[in-house]
Amino acid sequence: MAYDASRRVFDEGEALTFDDAYRLAHLPLVASGHAEIISTKDGTDYRNGRYETPRHSLVVPVDAEQLARSETFRQFKEELRSFSFSDKIAWHIGNERAGKLHATVVGGLSEENIARCAEAAAAALAPLGDVSMRIGGPFLGRINTARIYLPVYPCCQHGEDVFGLVQRACGARLSRFYVIGCYHLAAPLTVAETADLAGLAERWRRRVLAELPVTSLVVMATNDDLALSGRVVATIPVGPVFFPNPP
Repeated sequence: MAYDASRRVFDEGEALTFDDAYRLAHLPLVASGHAEIISTKDGTDYRNGRYETPRHSLVVPVDAEQLARSETFRQFKEELRSFSFSDKIAWHIGNERAGKLHATVVGGLSEENIARCAEAAAAALAPLGDVSMRIGGPFLGRINTARIYLPVYPCCQHGEDVFGLVQRACGARLSRFYVIGCYHLAAPLTVAETADLAGLAERWRRRVLAELPVTSLVVMATNDDLALSGRVVATIPVGPVFFPNPP
């Protein structure tokens, strides 16, 4: 997977701050009225974190209730809450997004390509039978620096991860990178808080927080990058197909 190559490593004495991508797309939704918000940007249709033209992506939904039933995930979340910087996490956003958690498989779908991509994904998944994924420990990236992600490790078939097979079928770039945007900071961190977060990420990054079944992929439309406005426009079932006995 591509996570280690994309992971952010903090130098000693460094403090986590907001990058422009986060200030434009996420901060207006996480902490409206924050002084560092970028409300608009030339060449984009962002207005305070939202946009008029919906974006479409093929994503794997993540069941928040199933994730919360994992003892290892609960232990991780308990440790996350134990640090002083946890007061800077917008926990309310996590609650609002509980039914929208997902990892993107194919992003940037044009409306005219939705049906073709959904059909190609269904054809790629049909012969695979049961599909599962593991949710890994926290990932801190170099873009959207105030998001704490959880990386997804899909099972493999024919020597390739199953989401890669879907990307190939849809004619999309093979990313080997599927992350869940799980926690969002509403304020920058101090040097000490950054060191605490970096230490937490390092201790947990090789752990498996949960193993979950993949029961469907969906095409999601949204008018914001947190998918608070997300809605499903197509569903691709995953798993064995059972046919009823003839009468």
